[in-house]
Amino acid sequence: MKALCLLLLLLPGSAALACTVCRPRVEAGIHNADYAANLALLLLPVGLLLGLGLGLFYWDKLTSSSRLPHAPHP
Repeated sequence: MKALCLLLLLLPGSAALACTVCRPRVEAGIHNADYAANLALLLLPVGLLLGLGLGLFYWDKLTSSSRLPHAPHP
């Protein structure tokens, strides 16, 4: 039963659809000269959130090494 519910929830979002008249224009609008810039802007929040999450997760390890007393030089 759970598998059927999961399948029904995932079914509508399987792919974006466009009619035969619009599809070439939609694909041309996605895969144009600005594709790399659009992809970078799209993935920028993911990278920022990942960096923030990793920073918070390892915060104690990053700050504890700076509080250790330094050994005197001979």
